Amino acid sequence: MTLHKLALCGIIAGLTASTAAFDVNDLDAAILQDMLEAYEQHVSSTCTGAAGSTTFTFDYPGLNAASEWYTPFESFEQDLFLAAMTHTDANNRSWTIRIGQGGNMYSHFVPELHGETMPPQAHANAPWIDEVHQSVSVNTNLNFEETECNGETCPAYYIHGAGTYQKDNPYTSTPFYSQSLAKHCDEATCTFAAWGQQAHLATIFTSPIITLNRFTNCGDGIIEHTEMIYNFAPADSSPHLIDQGYFNVPWSGVRPSNLPIALEPDPVTGELSYADPNTVDYCPMCGWGLDEQGGAQGRCARGNLQNLGGYTSFVGNGLYVNRPAADQKPYLWCRKPDVDCSNASTCMATPEECYNGDNSPKEGYTPVVLEVPAFSSPDCQDRSGFADGWELQCKMRRTGFGHTIPYLSSSTVNDPCAPWAGADSKMGFYRADTNEGFEATFIRHWSFSPSNQLMYFRVDAPSFAEAKDMVHSVFDNTANSDVLPIHFQATPPTITNAPADYNPGALPSVTFVAGDGISPLTPGNFRRRIGNSNRDYYVYTNNYLGDLEAGYALSKRAFVFARELESVKATADYLKSKVVYDLIQDTRYNPRAIDIYKSGASFDAVAATSTQGTSTTCSTSPSATLVCSGVSTPMPDFSPFFYVTCGDSTYLGPDPYFFTPGNGDWFTFPGMSNNNTKMIRSYACEGQDETIRPTWKLIGFFDSACLSSVGFTYDDDICVAPSEEPSPQPSSQPSLHPSPASTLTKKYLWCSKPGGCNSSNEASCMAPPSECYTEDGYGSVNPDYTPIELFVLPNTTPQCRDRGQYGTDRELECKFHTTGFGRTRPYIRPPAGSTMGFYREDTNKGFEATFIRHWSWRSHGQWVYLRVKANDYVTARNLVHANLNNGGNSQPLPLKFEMRELFE
Repeated sequence: MTLHKLALCGIIAGLTASTAAFDVNDLDAAILQDMLEAYEQHVSSTCTGAAGSTTFTFDYPGLNAASEWYTPFESFEQDLFLAAMTHTDANNRSWTIRIGQGGNMYSHFVPELHGETMPPQAHANAPWIDEVHQSVSVNTNLNFEETECNGETCPAYYIHGAGTYQKDNPYTSTPFYSQSLAKHCDEATCTFAAWGQQAHLATIFTSPIITLNRFTNCGDGIIEHTEMIYNFAPADSSPHLIDQGYFNVPWSGVRPSNLPIALEPDPVTGELSYADPNTVDYCPMCGWGLDEQGGAQGRCARGNLQNLGGYTSFVGNGLYVNRPAADQKPYLWCRKPDVDCSNASTCMATPEECYNGDNSPKEGYTPVVLEVPAFSSPDCQDRSGFADGWELQCKMRRTGFGHTIPYLSSSTVNDPCAPWAGADSKMGFYRADTNEGFEATFIRHWSFSPSNQLMYFRVDAPSFAEAKDMVHSVFDNTANSDVLPIHFQATPPTITNAPADYNPGALPSVTFVAGDGISPLTPGNFRRRIGNSNRDYYVYTNNYLGDLEAGYALSKRAFVFARELESVKATADYLKSKVVYDLIQDTRYNPRAIDIYKSGASFDAVAATSTQGTSTTCSTSPSATLVCSGVSTPMPDFSPFFYVTCGDSTYLGPDPYFFTPGNGDWFTFPGMSNNNTKMIRSYACEGQDETIRPTWKLIGFFDSACLSSVGFTYDDDICVAPSEEPSPQPSSQPSLHPSPASTLTKKYLWCSKPGGCNSSNEASCMAPPSECYTEDGYGSVNPDYTPIELFVLPNTTPQCRDRGQYGTDRELECKFHTTGFGRTRPYIRPPAGSTMGFYREDTNKGFEATFIRHWSWRSHGQWVYLRVKANDYVTARNLVHANLNNGGNSQPLPLKFEMRELFE
């Protein structure tokens, strides 16, 4: 006969993210929090978060068809995906970001404004590797430097936060993304750490870079992004090999088909003009790299942040901009150096060959000279009518130029620094003295024979007579003894009368807030660069120009927001003073303890439960032995320890390349290959098939007293908190307390202490059952203690959110109680042969749980953290919601927690 002893407790539950110890996710939380916050002179965030409107998941939600990714790369996204984070907004500012394995943002989707922000990824060998929001670092001692790599010119040295290009097949036929080392989501924030990878494969370089990214939902469409680049090379490494000297923080950008025009405020007045098409504060978007000061990019040339306005906005389709006429030189062909065009078919060079980045002709190249001869008319001759106009040949250039075939059309010619103009551009020829002229619809030849002055083009006219008159009426030079100079210009159409309902303030926009780049703790300079990639991708980046030595971390906290253009200035002006830059030496950190315990052939890592805590415990595992003590952050003489797997092989220690082919032969970390034909493949496992890839996990930071280990398995269940349940086996020792009366029932729910909980005392305001109930946790509530009550809120579900997979269990956070309770760590598991669960008071309908992590955590939260038997988030959530749905009920749904202990 089987008897059930029931432990019944009333319910209301609330979920927030955990920062406790004894679990891999909690270890992650400790490391991530401390690396980003636990250092001297840390500036606290002013973003209070919007937990109530934030959800997140670590389960791949499937392809978002509305993002319209480059079709050949769509199948790679599932391997890329690490997490998604969503903000739900009542004012059309909802967004979802997707985070890749490198902890970087690769999708920013704003469904009610412009859709997808990030480019579609139509970049060969770079699926979510380049055109994403990420950190990049460069060793300027080595990158393409002559003689610096075994006496030869070095290859590219770019460490991407996102991952590697697909240029080392068969190893990278499936993309290799930078490897996740830690992840943690809590309320309105998700934080990630990853090992940055050398992007250009195959490579002869190692990578000493860990990147961290934190995304916080500030509400109202605003994301606070904190990024960190940490150089974890040992302090005694050769600076020449490991120091980084050039950074992108971030390297990012937008999709111009959705966000075609960039705006920046006037750096002097701070005003942002967009309403009048003639005075828009737009940025020319020239080809990437053509942004030198004084060049065609004008006011938006590369520049130090302290000289700019603090932010850059990209605006959706529909903004009218009247742009000055473009310079003619990108279109006119040139005569090559040192030729006389006696061979007309080979003497001319295309614009791509003959101009510098600033549109000046390269040395020795001579552009076609447009002019009407002295004492002459253009003397236009008929070449017949076409669908797009009447074609003429006219004397409108100098002799000495050969055969050119530009075939320019007014439907395709475009100002290269105003790519948004597209097919609406116009082109024409104009007098240099009066700017009078005419528009052309097609240009066949700038020149054809060096012996004449003829140019071949079409104008919009129905007959030869009208076409000729259009040209001659403007360019007749018969009465002048000097030639008449002509200039060609390609100009976006001028907006003279905007529509009556034109409302540019309502247009969607995405804004990057970079601040002024000034920091007393960061000696280098920060600058902003933008440009056009000639794909559906505008580049936006901030560079840090300074050194990052071993043991240093570069940190930046900035903002990205999506909202209507009319609110951009006020929002950006408020945020730009809250941008923070820092360069953190490892001596500034104040870490907590992390200890490694071994049990048999397994180990666990345990972080102290509080910031700067100095002790840990593994008392629940008598066989576990403390073998190594470390900390949660960089420290002098401490190195990061990685848990590395390669198939069935495991390693714990400071060398992330332990299983890499050639390690100890042609390279050692943090050096480079001693042979430029011998590659370093972090993504391969020595002696194994190229389809087997390593994995990495950051365990903490340890000194030389901690030895590397091979063959041990990481097991985060070795050290668990003591269970509140009685042992299912009889004790061999006499009890120190009298046994409770048979009428008493053991309590499991914690209580707030007298005086209650608030944000200032939530870490210490809660009492375990043994304190807050009489009879050592079996009796009635002690005076002034308040037990947690469990229930589902009126007219809703438990609103369960995902916290990841733990073997065959799925962890959730579900709204099951009111606010006003602080941090609890019950860590309850049912004894062998028993079950526990949450059930309705009215019908006893409910579900079984396998683990209770927290009854509550934050005083303003309503979440209970629990696990159920399920293989995915959807199944787990449905199990809870199907049994405890309170939708349509205006009253709270009372719940009870039952421990059903079995006795034979």
